[in-house]
Amino acid sequence: MLMIALGDEVLTGWGDTRERHLEYAERIGHLHMVVYSPLSRDLKQTTLSDHLTVYPTRSATRVKFVWDAYQIGARIIRSQPIGAITTQDPFTTGLAGVWLKKQFGIPLDLQNHSDFFDNRYWIAERPLRYGAFNLLGKWVIRQGDTHRVLNQIEKAKYVAMGIPDERVQVLSTPVRLGRFAPEGDLGESASLRSSLGIPPEAPVLLWVGRPGPVKRVPILIEAFSRVLPGRADVHLVLVGDFSNEPAVHQMVHSLGLESYVHFPGKAAHEDLPAYYRMAAMYVHSSIYEGLGKVLIEAAACARPVVSTRTSGAQEIVVDQQTGLLCDLDHPEDMAHKIALLLDDPVRAEAMGQAGRKFVLDKFDHVRNLAAVIDTWRHCAIRKVG
Repeated sequence: MLMIALGDEVLTGWGDTRERHLEYAERIGHLHMVVYSPLSRDLKQTTLSDHLTVYPTRSATRVKFVWDAYQIGARIIRSQPIGAITTQDPFTTGLAGVWLKKQFGIPLDLQNHSDFFDNRYWIAERPLRYGAFNLLGKWVIRQGDTHRVLNQIEKAKYVAMGIPDERVQVLSTPVRLGRFAPEGDLGESASLRSSLGIPPEAPVLLWVGRPGPVKRVPILIEAFSRVLPGRADVHLVLVGDFSNEPAVHQMVHSLGLESYVHFPGKAAHEDLPAYYRMAAMYVHSSIYEGLGKVLIEAAACARPVVSTRTSGAQEIVVDQQTGLLCDLDHPEDMAHKIALLLDDPVRAEAMGQAGRKFVLDKFDHVRNLAAVIDTWRHCAIRKVG
């Protein structure tokens, strides 16, 4: 299998990317993974196991990445028995995949890990660039043989664009949920609270991720500021690298929330369960999302979720049963629903337990891993269209 990927996390070690791709590779025989990597990182071709080889593009610019990925992919195809190509988005990696398919006649699987097509919120971030990507992606997906998306809403868009229903699979990213248990080591939460300066009994709202426009952390902070007057004991913990987010820090300062909003920095993936277990609930403010692994992880730790009603969140949160979904553009609605659960801890606990049961079933790691690989195998035996 040849994969063209958007980032080099499989080499740099972010999250659980490496172990997931090692599992893919072991099950399919051999995975040759071409990854975007800037020249400045000076990463080299690396064999991570007997089944996984990673080829960083060492690209001088993002624009040059597509051509670099194509050239490396062509070199691999000429020297290895590649049965199918899979790409991680329907734009840049997808375009490189289309070129390789057309030159070598190898079936192409196109992945889409977000909610892109005709998404006005996404296009509004960079109207000219993303408007052009929207058109490019619609052409690219028509060249694919199989497709993987993360939610039913995105699949419906593909079908509306003329992609046959049976060629589009809704498959989540496999998540190792065994490490996300409701109970941790004795004293774990007390120690974490102490390190953050949070009182032992104070309710904690938690957010985890990479801050950026799509995550809309300022909306969450505004919602939190509306909750605080009625619950002066509540705290908000934002786990992630906020060193380049001065506007967020300024907002916290201007609202007088410095004593209630905490920035512990980026956490290693293996450290995340302790944060989830410390929290009374998980809060999520994205404007759009393909899925949202953090929602799955929080639910696996039996924490109720309050989230904006994105296409991804609707795959994970059963509204009124495992959590509460709120309007995309109204922080007052998010504040209201956070307050509802803070004021009814019995209901919140029941939602958390229901959420854990739901995600352990729907997002079973072994089953989801096998489903992704089955899609690649079906792609490999298709006649190139």
